[in-house]
Amino acid sequence: MRVEALWLAFVLALCAAINLQGQNEPSLSSRIVEVLKAKEPAWKPVATVDTRVPLAPGEKCILTVAFWKSAKSDSEHVYVSVYGVDNRGEAAAWLGPVHDRRVAVGWQISVYPIGDEGFLAKYKDGKTFEIHFRKGNVVGKIAGNDLQSVSEFAKYIVDEIPPN
Repeated sequence: MRVEALWLAFVLALCAAINLQGQNEPSLSSRIVEVLKAKEPAWKPVATVDTRVPLAPGEKCILTVAFWKSAKSDSEHVYVSVYGVDNRGEAAAWLGPVHDRRVAVGWQISVYPIGDEGFLAKYKDGKTFEIHFRKGNVVGKIAGNDLQSVSEFAKYIVDEIPPN
């Protein structure tokens, strides 16, 4: 009986320590959301569901696709997707389609200076943009219909990712 009580006390203490550590250090997803709210107060997040197939075996969602809508215009929006991967090989696989320019017809890909590796994808309509990036073992895609907004969101997000 005493052993069970000691074991239960140990487990509760361990859970409390883990919980306190988690409360003292905000997650990367909360830091990203908070910095976007602070830097872009006119934009409001709208939660969405990420139903795509993972691009790397060890991919873990950090910030599921979040749709940010501008208060200025109903047609102005930015989509944010950020994922963690296990290693640089998985990050390379995640960025593979844009890195190798294996994209749908109408998209133009160019190197973009962000994080450890970045690419800008522009659609031929001139109204659709995507920035794909890697910083350490974090990868992401920021997409929208205004290049300046997409670029600013991408910079804010990458700046929040700690170096590996």
